[in-house]
Amino acid sequence: MKSISFLEKWLHRIISKQPLSSAGNNPEQDLIAEIEQILSETKTKIPLVRNYRDTLKGPVLQALETIFAMISQIPGPLKLDPDLWKNDPALRTFFSGADEFTSWLAGCTNLHDAFARTQSAELFALLVGEHKEKTFFGVSASGDIVSRDVLKRSVYFENPRLLTPAPDLVSARKMLQHRLITVLFTRELEEITELKSVREELQKQQALLEFKLWGSFEKPSAVKEPADSEAEILLSDIDREIGKIGNDLDTPEGHLAHVTQALTNLKNHLHISRFTLRLDSLGIRQKASSQEPFDEITLAECTFTGAPRRAAIWIHVDRSALRRP
Repeated sequence: MKSISFLEKWLHRIISKQPLSSAGNNPEQDLIAEIEQILSETKTKIPLVRNYRDTLKGPVLQALETIFAMISQIPGPLKLDPDLWKNDPALRTFFSGADEFTSWLAGCTNLHDAFARTQSAELFALLVGEHKEKTFFGVSASGDIVSRDVLKRSVYFENPRLLTPAPDLVSARKMLQHRLITVLFTRELEEITELKSVREELQKQQALLEFKLWGSFEKPSAVKEPADSEAEILLSDIDREIGKIGNDLDTPEGHLAHVTQALTNLKNHLHISRFTLRLDSLGIRQKASSQEPFDEITLAECTFTGAPRRAAIWIHVDRSALRRP
């Protein structure tokens, strides 16, 4: 088990969404405050469970610790400035042109709102985009030898977004921590709703099969039709699936158990790791042994189970960049 001093160190370090220097003096209260904020932002019955805070403290702390380690893999910050687009290969993967970049920046509502709430001259945030790759046949040259119909792959990122803008990188990271764990809570509660719908549909099928088999229960086994046996097998399968889902799924206790399991096994749901791209000026992937010039771009790959793969990098942007026409 972790020692008390280690627990307090982590609580001071990762729970409060204020800068580290202004962390609270009561680590346990900071953790409880984080739990309450998460629950207030999600539609859950968990607060109806007696002593739910005590049940959640360990799993939430473990999840925050895991997310903290994952976030440390995200590189940056990269300066977000349309004037730098031409000479910055990372910016070129997110934006196809300087004009598109300028237009996107002008319409970035959450960034404008964040600047309106602070006097800071710059903001830090997470830039994310859906990772896309396109395969095509092109031409490759090696010295005097030109090869045609060579398989090539271009890399680019669609739908760029800025997340958790804040006056400093520490605060932006803490906001991202909170956002990720809240998203996990939300996804798990949505899964409960989906499983509830599946169970209701299975129960309808169960009722229909039982009605169909009602008359066959009185038949001697020798005169039962093959369809009756098939229906009995299917009914048994449905009973088993309903049993797996359980009857207490949408109860306060069910919410708590489902979410706690997800928090404890966070790495099965969320993955963040660094990766390096070697791209030429056209965004075409190159091998390390390529004789063609290329740039190396280090980003982070972020994936939630069932969601598109995304590339991410920390950025900082000057207030003056938003005032340009």
